[in-house]
Amino acid sequence: MTKVALGTVIEFLNKRRKPLSSKERENKKGVYPYYGASDIVDYIDEFIFDGRYLLISEDGENLKTRKTPIAFIAEGKFWVNNHAHIVEGKDDETIDYLKFYFSQFNLLPFLTGAVQPKLSKGVLEKIEIDFPTYEKRKFINKQLKDLENKIQLNTQINQTLEQIAQALFKSWFVDFNPVRAKVQALSDGLSLEQAELAAMQAISGKTAEELTALSQTQPDRYAELAETAKAFPCEMEEIDGVEVPKGWELKALSDLGQIICGKTPSKSNKEFYGDDVPFIKIPDMHNQVFITQTTDNLSVAGANSQSKKYIPPKSICVSCIATVGLVSITYKPSHTNQQINSIIPNDEQTSEFLYLSLKQSSMTKYLKDLASGGSATLNLNTSTFSKIEIMTPSKEIIDIFHNKVVYAFEKVLSNSIENKRLAEIRDLLLPNLLNGESDE
Repeated sequence: MTKVALGTVIEFLNKRRKPLSSKERENKKGVYPYYGASDIVDYIDEFIFDGRYLLISEDGENLKTRKTPIAFIAEGKFWVNNHAHIVEGKDDETIDYLKFYFSQFNLLPFLTGAVQPKLSKGVLEKIEIDFPTYEKRKFINKQLKDLENKIQLNTQINQTLEQIAQALFKSWFVDFNPVRAKVQALSDGLSLEQAELAAMQAISGKTAEELTALSQTQPDRYAELAETAKAFPCEMEEIDGVEVPKGWELKALSDLGQIICGKTPSKSNKEFYGDDVPFIKIPDMHNQVFITQTTDNLSVAGANSQSKKYIPPKSICVSCIATVGLVSITYKPSHTNQQINSIIPNDEQTSEFLYLSLKQSSMTKYLKDLASGGSATLNLNTSTFSKIEIMTPSKEIIDIFHNKVVYAFEKVLSNSIENKRLAEIRDLLLPNLLNGESDE
């Protein structure tokens, strides 16, 4: 296998980069992606590149944690700031190959900067890499792209499923559409039966005529819909100046589950760390509904050394220090560090409701406001976190909601587990292909 210095097979276009402040970008909102170290940061109304290029992170903690790609393709019209190297290859097969190669290449020996990791152009261009022939690069890219396309498809499906669950949550628990439909019908002088029919329309998105047809063609589905509509109140009332469904309550998170603040076992005791129990940190939570992979894991001994910190599957993790407001769900017994507060729901049926409640943009802002405390570093302590109140419907409605969305969440979990497996296969496949253990 030929080894070459990276700078001999690519051309750096860094001189064309131009950083824009957030204020400058605010005045330039548009449709063109504005890239930073690891991904799209914003969209603006101008571009400085037009084509297909490879971007490699220049700085940032992600160079160490690798929670998001440090090498990725940007194509079309876009802008790049000074946190990502932009390079052009001799052909598409070159930059595709380099994207995969750097996805698992150990960069730690090449990083500088004690506080902010940095991968300089001077260092990067001298790194020696395995560089096979064009035909071999083409073959490798084909194998890895097939796996990557499946991962991307699963990711897109997961995003769609979560959006569907979010839309239903908003309709029921933010906009109160079923309740408002009943209230409006009754205020119009209609009967309770007609009001519940209006709620059924709000829940299903069907017209009265379509519901009549449904009662004939799918009587069980119609009966289920009627029961769902019946569970919602017929009145609104005011709580703390806000109009909410009558009978719903503001409940503290501590009333909805047990609150656990994580802890880091002694790092000096090497026996506390291993592969047995996921040890969740904030970087593990980014863009994850379910936390299926963690950078670090504890041994059974390490986990048992702080047994009261165990959190079971379907616990809700919320980041509360520095990066505040990330929300994810555990899928197996886990521990977290002290930057995360977790909620162990009183029952599993409440898990999705809690997750989506805490994922609302208004809640994210509220969490950050609570955490500010006049300090430069955000810190939402466990006591304050426990007292956060959520508008909570009856247990009957929560259970109905769970039954509506549980399939979507189960599918998200299965896709996430599959993506983890596919990523492992992908990362094992590249060195095998380079070593000739797999071939055309």
